[in-house]
Amino acid sequence: MKTKDRVALVTGAGQGMGKAFAKALGREGSIIAVNDKPSNEEKARRTVAEIKEMGIDAEMFLTDVSNEEQVNQMVSNVIMRFGRIEILINNAGINRDGVLHRADKDEWDAVMAVNLTGPFLCTKAVLPLMRKQKYGRIVNIASVTGKIGISGTGYYGTAKTGLIGLTRIAAAENATKGITINAVAPGYVKTDLMMHYPEEILNGIIAKIPVGRFAEPEEIADVVVFLCSDSSSYITGAVLDVNGGFFI
Repeated sequence: MKTKDRVALVTGAGQGMGKAFAKALGREGSIIAVNDKPSNEEKARRTVAEIKEMGIDAEMFLTDVSNEEQVNQMVSNVIMRFGRIEILINNAGINRDGVLHRADKDEWDAVMAVNLTGPFLCTKAVLPLMRKQKYGRIVNIASVTGKIGISGTGYYGTAKTGLIGLTRIAAAENATKGITINAVAPGYVKTDLMMHYPEEILNGIIAKIPVGRFAEPEEIADVVVFLCSDSSSYITGAVLDVNGGFFI
């Protein structure tokens, strides 16, 4: 099992890709700290229950990842419960659509707080422990919108571009400490967040994807598990594109 007995903290794990990441790491033997925001408590509980059904230890940690005090307390609580943190998946995110000439600063602030400040705070909180134990795997969930300009994604795409920058800088600063820090940039994934768009918009997106479909969350999870494993020990500061050929 690729990540057996590693303690993994997965943010935004109540649903969608975060849930897929948590369950995939659980199947590989990781102990899972399931994070989500307080309003997603029931979803987070279901994720914990499904992981425990595999015979894997898991616990829920409800936290607003944009709040530094709460993040620091969450990390302390995970360490108190499991003794360590070896894997961090910065997945929690929100989306607001809108073109920049009609942008709303409150929406900008909300997206930046969760999608960029959140990973910064969580990374900052776990790094002292990872540096001390001389081992760590951090995977940031970026996006194809952070690699190319897509109209209407000004808030989200800008945050994900920033997250890629954070990934590379943190990787450079911690590479000699046994810590790898990478990003995964999914294309369009079949999640509740994606599937709320009208059918004509979804069909238009699929027409631009060479493989002709959206990704399943589990397909992104397989890449995340690889980056969390010792098989990827010489990969750091990388951004792995998982987009079905969208760049083509």
